[in-house]
Amino acid sequence: MSSNNNGADLNKLNSSISASTITTNNSKPKRKGSLSSGMDKLIGKTDSFTNIFKLRGSKKRQRSPDSDSDSDISDGSIQARKHQKTKSTAEQEAYEAKEREYDEMLPEEYRKYRPKGFHMNLPPTDRPVRIYADGCFDLFHLGHMRQLEQCKKSFPNVELVVGIPNDKETHARKGLTVLSDKQRYETVRHCKWVDEVVEDAPWILDMKFLVDHKIDYCAHDDLPYVADGIDDIYKPMKEHGMFLATQRTEGISTSDIITKIIRDYDKYLMRNFARGATRKELNVSWFKKNELDLKKQINDFRSSWKKTNDEWSNRSRDLYFLVRESIRGGNKKKGKKLAEEEEKKGGAPVDRFAAKFNGNGLRRSKTNESSKSKRSLFSNLMGLVAPSETESTPETEYDEYYDSEAGVKLRVQRNLPMGPEG
Repeated sequence: MSSNNNGADLNKLNSSISASTITTNNSKPKRKGSLSSGMDKLIGKTDSFTNIFKLRGSKKRQRSPDSDSDSDISDGSIQARKHQKTKSTAEQEAYEAKEREYDEMLPEEYRKYRPKGFHMNLPPTDRPVRIYADGCFDLFHLGHMRQLEQCKKSFPNVELVVGIPNDKETHARKGLTVLSDKQRYETVRHCKWVDEVVEDAPWILDMKFLVDHKIDYCAHDDLPYVADGIDDIYKPMKEHGMFLATQRTEGISTSDIITKIIRDYDKYLMRNFARGATRKELNVSWFKKNELDLKKQINDFRSSWKKTNDEWSNRSRDLYFLVRESIRGGNKKKGKKLAEEEEKKGGAPVDRFAAKFNGNGLRRSKTNESSKSKRSLFSNLMGLVAPSETESTPETEYDEYYDSEAGVKLRVQRNLPMGPEG
């Protein structure tokens, strides 16, 4: 009885596990295009497991009309890229055709002033052409001058009007300036290309301002200038054909000048200290001032040493040529005098001279070699040219003979061979 009940319980347990497994599998629907579904399809079409990969490889590049395969996506993307490329090429050709059309509307000498992508009005011929150029013009430099020169020489008869914003507008939009607005106004007025200066000029131009000042063209470089969220503040002038494009001078700007001063800050501080500026005037701390003084002393020592070294080199070179000429010409007195002068000066670069020129066939005498520890190298060298008066030379011995026939006395140096009659 108990065994029958246990068997029934086991059957119930198995049936419940099977039902839960079926329910769990049914609750998770198979993903379309999953690996298991794909493998089931391949296994159903072949009896051999090794042929599965062949079938899968053969189906790789086939298109199915009722399914979205990878080849469909890739073909679609390729077609989209081709269409985009064709469209960009067509736009580029249209842009170039429009540029040629704009250039044909202008004389050849005026085409370089036309902004890219926009047309340019022809200048008036019955009156001067009024051109407006605006800018901060802080630390007025060569780049500013060349821009104003381009504006002035763009047409035969030009009135150049320059607009300069005030300090409040400039500091708020661009940053701190070195010169004040009054100084910037007067600086630009003294430029020979400028005919008129507009003070407190607006930062962002509008067509009303150009009409009020009877401006024909607004001059600036062709790059878009962003301000107040506007992509290009000169775009309205470009659209109306009232823009004249100028070229920037590479390598120089106000920002570059300020950057150079900041980079060489210590050098400019020492320059101003040398010109009499005080520490308070330059807003420099006591530690910084002493640091600069130490650097200055080191630089002065280096310069002095270099100068002295160059002088010694020149004196050695001159000394060599003088000694060489004395030796060649046999002028011993001149060489001796030169040696005495050099030793009185406190010893010119004798050691360097000896190390450099002593091997050029110049040898010391035995007498000098014996006393070289007590005499300078230069004196040893000059011993070849002019022996010292204090040096002892061996006395010459003579033999005397009396010739009775001739009635004369003969003196013959000893150790010399006698004549056949002697």
